[in-house]
Amino acid sequence: MPILSLVLLLAPPAAAATTAEFRAGLANTSGWEEVARKQVDDVGEILIRHKVIGGTDCLEGSATAAVSPDILLTISYDIPGQPGWSSWKVPVSATLKKTGSELDYYQVLDNPPPIADRYWFLRGSYGRQGDDRVFTWELVDPVTTWPAALAEVKARFPDAVMTAVNVGDWTFSPVGGQTRIRYRICTDAGGNIPRWVGEIAAKSTLPTNIADAVKEAKKRASK
Repeated sequence: MPILSLVLLLAPPAAAATTAEFRAGLANTSGWEEVARKQVDDVGEILIRHKVIGGTDCLEGSATAAVSPDILLTISYDIPGQPGWSSWKVPVSATLKKTGSELDYYQVLDNPPPIADRYWFLRGSYGRQGDDRVFTWELVDPVTTWPAALAEVKARFPDAVMTAVNVGDWTFSPVGGQTRIRYRICTDAGGNIPRWVGEIAAKSTLPTNIADAVKEAKKRASK
């Protein structure tokens, strides 16, 4: 998920926007609407916002916490380690290839019935942009790039559905002795999921993702 999202939003369009269009839409400060504010222990207030880009639901969660931006960045691309600290059930989370600051990886999310499990194959990139630490991801086609891993997922999780859209980023910005954390994602889970399920999931998923990252960062910093 990137660090993980329940990825439960229903996407109505016949054709999604391109990755570049999603990135441009996320970067555009206009059009964002507040969904909720949630107080989370050990984190503080998390602001959740929503925006539609090319007909696809996109979400943003942000908070400020007294944790290291460098540790948070390391956590964001620690794909194999995510099942150990994520609140979500992630039976598979593996890096397929890592070259410099770019990596291909895949994950499987175990959803509670009757919602089918989900999986995604992503290409992530991490580094510094000015003072910010940033991790971005987007879908990669497993049929042509990782057919063996795709076959393994299908064999082990025959009822799982591959996400049709998954583009997003983590940004960690130093602010005094704290770090402003921003998590954004545009996603289409695929399959027939009512929008109200996605709306409920959105309000719980983003705060949990941010809280998990902050708690893990504090844990690593204390070692």
